[in-house]
This record gives sequence, C-alpha cells and structure tokens, in this order.
Amino acid sequence: MEAFCETPWEGKEPGSSIFKRHLRWSSSRTLLLVFSAAFCLASFNPAYSDYQFYNLHDLAADASYLDDSITAAADDEEKAAILWRQARNVLTQTDELSGADKEMLLAGYARSEELARQSIDLVPTADGYHWLSSAIGRTGQVNGPLNSLSKAEPMRDLIEIVQNDFNADMSDSWYVLSLLYNQLPGVISFGNKDYAISYMRRCIDTQDNVNRMNLTNYLELAVQLYDRGWSAEKRAKEADKMERKYNAETIPTEKMKYYEGREGRDTKPFYSTVSIGQMSDAQEAAMLCLYAQAVYDSRPSKLESDSEKYSEIMDFYNSITN
Repeated sequence: MEAFCETPWEGKEPGSSIFKRHLRWSSSRTLLLVFSAAFCLASFNPAYSDYQFYNLHDLAADASYLDDSITAAADDEEKAAILWRQARNVLTQTDELSGADKEMLLAGYARSEELARQSIDLVPTADGYHWLSSAIGRTGQVNGPLNSLSKAEPMRDLIEIVQNDFNADMSDSWYVLSLLYNQLPGVISFGNKDYAISYMRRCIDTQDNVNRMNLTNYLELAVQLYDRGWSAEKRAKEADKMERKYNAETIPTEKMKYYEGREGRDTKPFYSTVSIGQMSDAQEAAMLCLYAQAVYDSRPSKLESDSEKYSEIMDFYNSITN
C-alpha cells in the first residue's frame, strides 16, 4: 500500500531544520494523521488489486490485500467488487497449481464459483458473471469432455448476460465465447469456427494494451485462422456476406458473430497495412505472430509467463513458415 499512501515524513531527516519545524506542529496533526492512515488502510483500491494481478502477477500479494479489504468493505457494492476479484484470484491460482490432482483442482474452481456467486448475490455485475462463467467452465474441463460439453450452454448464457444485459463489451468475455465456439462440435452443440474467429477479433480490438501484452489473444487468433485456412479470395467473398449480417443484427453477441466482416472485404485489422480481403488466413496468422513478437520486444520488463507464451508463439510461427 506504500505506493498509494504517501508518508508525511518522507525526505525529512531527523536533525534537519525541516524536521524541527515539522516537530513543532506535528502534535497538532497527530489525530488527523491517525485518521488519514486508517482511511488509507480501510479504503479498498481496485486499481491496486488489478495492478498486482495483471501487471506484477503477484497472486499472493493480491490475495492478501483482498482478504484484508473484505472485512472493511464500505458497502455491498465494494464488497461485491472484492468478491469477484477473489474469484479471479482463486481461479488463476488454481490454474497454476503444479502437479495438482483432480480433487484439488475441483476444490479450487468450486471456491472460485462460490465467490463469484456471492458477488452477484450482493450486486450483479458484468465481472461477477464473467468469472462465474469461467469457474464453471474450468470445472467442466476437469471432469472430462462430456461434463465440459454440458457446461457449455450455462457458460454461454452467463457471457450473454455480460455482453447483452450489461452491454459490457468485455474483452475477456469475448475470449471465452471464442473458445467455446471454436472447441465445441457444431453437430451436437453450437460450435462454429467462423463465429469463434469473429469473437476473437472483437476480443483483440477491445483488450487492454496498456497494462497487458495480450500474447495469448494473438496466438489464439493466429491458430484459429491457420486451422481454418481460407484463401484471400474466399475471405473477401465471405467478409462481404458477413458485412450484411453484421449491419442487420443489434444484439451484441449476435452482431459480433460477423465482426470479422464488419466493413466487408475492406476490413483492416489494426496490426495490418492491408485489408482482410488481400491476404489469406495463413498470411494473417504469420503476421499476428510477428506483431506479438514486436509487442514482446517493446516491453522493458517481462513476466516469466510472458516469456513462456512468447516461446509458444515463435514455435508456432516457425512451424507455419518453414
């Protein structure tokens, strides 16, 4: 918390004239400083939690801060904001358990789900529903393909609340939808590779590029595009069809199924100098890898997880270009 609570004695050394002047009037400020310190410790700062989680990836520090904050929450809204962040933290810590058995994983994801539900029960929010969906999905994955399939519709329903009811346009939720549509079979479920790519494009266009590298997003879209394998001519024709459907839809999750062709064949990704109708899926996949490389190289400090994802991206790039 030091970064958010400035100490009044910083830079004032004992024995200095400045220190002596402060000493003369410090007694009159003692009560005020006590109250200021108490407020600084008690007031929940969501930016601090998000910084620990996303920028430093210090899950232990984030968890400790959230645990301390929950007991001093000012109201239900603040408590709900802490609870869904606890759900986020527990889910991520569970993801990263090394050598964990099934029971341990299920216990972690169940706890994450419980925290997300508590958050929603207090104050329904887009973030609460998002992390509830994520926790449910993880439980399905641990229990196997059939259970994962049974969790797909509940997950989609929750994400539709995030994007349609709250109109959140949340990058992470577009990512979840993309994975669902990409991984599920289209015959016995609602899987659709083209919708998945559109959702992933929307994920990338709404992501936080200031605090996060988003290497996972670039790799996911690159892999999906390469697996689809459309030529430039095919992309141009299909994008023109998507444009008409994109313009006709008003519900966010329906509209974004056609986001890839929002401007027809002239749609241009922010990382490209040419439109989607002028390059193949494979060419764009390679371009995404190189763009991700540039993002990685531009950051002065890198987490271990960033370096691991970067290695995955380069391995994939080499596999599709050599």
